[in-house]
Parts: sequence; C-alpha cells; structure tokens
Amino acid sequence: MANTDLETPDTDAPMYCANHPNVETYLRCGRCDKPICARCRVHTPVGYRCFDCANLQSLPTYAISTDYYLKAAAAGFVIAAAAGTLMGLFPAFEFWAALLMGIGVPEGVAIAANQKRGQGLQMVAIAAIAFGFILSRVVMQALPFLITLGGINVPLPTGVNLPYHITQYTILWFAMAVFLAYQRLK
Repeated sequence: MANTDLETPDTDAPMYCANHPNVETYLRCGRCDKPICARCRVHTPVGYRCFDCANLQSLPTYAISTDYYLKAAAAGFVIAAAAGTLMGLFPAFEFWAALLMGIGVPEGVAIAANQKRGQGLQMVAIAAIAFGFILSRVVMQALPFLITLGGINVPLPTGVNLPYHITQYTILWFAMAVFLAYQRLK
C-alpha cells in the first residue's frame, strides 16, 4: 500500500502570502492558486482573487488625466476670479458672491473635466475658491473708497478687528463655499 501522505499535500498546513511573506494564510486565489492574505484578497462574484487576477481598474468617473486637471483648474480659477471680484466690489453681497462661488466653481470644474469627480478635482475647486476669496480681499484693500455696506469695515463691538476686512461671516461663507465644492465633486 502506497503512502498517501507523500502524494497529496497537507491542506491543513498554513501557507504564507505571496505579497506578505510573514503573514500566514489558508486562502488561495480562485484563479491562479497563489496564496493570498486578507489584505491582498479582492472579492469578486466568483470568489476571492489576487490583485493580478482581479484586474482592478479605476472607474471612468474617477480616472482623470492631466489635461482634464488643467482644463478644470483654468475654469475654476476664472469663475473664482469673477466671483471674487464681485465680492470685493460689493462687500454687502458677500454671502451671495460666496454662494455663487460655491456653486459656480465646482460646476465649472466638473464641466471642464467632462463631469468627472474625485479628490484631485475637489482640491482644484477648493484652491480656486481660496484664490477667489483672497482676490476679493485684495480688491477691497485696493479700493478703500468703497461704501461700507453690511458692516464690513465697521469695528466689532469687542474692539477686535481681523485684517483685510475679514469677519466671522467671511470665514463662515468661505466654509460654506468649500463644503459645496467638496460635496459636488465627491
């Protein structure tokens, strides 16, 4: 009688992951039988596979090339510059200009990037919004003869004045615009 232990491998013995040699595993790729650990497995409709066999690709919505980033940045910064100039010229309408910036910049970025989304485009939109707010403060500083509408240049009751015509509402409107851009391009 032949020894069956020599002919069949021991299936109860732990293996080591092909990508992480120090990690024990009992799992193999469903296609190539390569040992994989919990960090290396990809759940597919036909079982667990390794990264190579799963053939992972990013979704087309999130696959963004450099030329899309350049177009999105150009569109975002142009819209932010226009809204920032309006905000600087009409400080009483700062909320509406910030709302325009929070809606217009991410829409312009998305249209220029062919309706793509992702973290990179979020950062482009947020940078454009920050540029628009900074430009509005530069316009306010450059044109000090503007009428102080909405209490922009009026000292706060506590006597604390923030530089460059920044109030607590400016910070709130900036946060609102950034939040809108973040949510639109998520």
